[in-house]
Amino acid sequence: MFGEKEELMTDLRNKRTEMLIENSFIQLVRQQGFNNVSVIDISNKALINRQTFYRHYQDKYQLAAKMIQDFVSTYDSVLKKRSNLNKQNQNFLSITSILAPDIKNLLIKQREKILALRSIQLDSKDLSSEIKRVLRNNLVSMLEKKPDKFEMSLLTSLILGSFNYLIDEQELPDTSQIQHAITGILCLLS
Repeated sequence: MFGEKEELMTDLRNKRTEMLIENSFIQLVRQQGFNNVSVIDISNKALINRQTFYRHYQDKYQLAAKMIQDFVSTYDSVLKKRSNLNKQNQNFLSITSILAPDIKNLLIKQREKILALRSIQLDSKDLSSEIKRVLRNNLVSMLEKKPDKFEMSLLTSLILGSFNYLIDEQELPDTSQIQHAITGILCLLS
């Protein structure tokens, strides 16, 4: 019993430290740019020593990669939820209303994090390419068929454009705005 409580406290301390490191990292990247941020800067901002940083992350690149992966994983779960709603024969506006709190939490509440991560280019991955990868994987399930290259490109661009709009405007459009935009798109196609 005592060991479980001690393990829980250690777990909470680790999560708290990782939150401090991530929040400090986000602020520094937004202020100075990724290339100008050092582990010392992150540690000082988080009010921890470097050894504590290194107990959690190998370097700032691993930190950035983990944060990108965590965000993309959350985005993937929202897309999977959207796909499941689609399979329940929910219409687009209904799905949008149901997912609004998840989208708001994902994109608007985490705006600073997204802006910081969007500015980071790593050799192995970056936020944009990871979002596109997850989006492509989920589009097959959402459409219930494999889209051709043109359809995939068009849908990916539309969704990423909406993603960027939400980040820039910091608010979700209401259903009448969405309907109006879709009607406008359909008019262009007819």
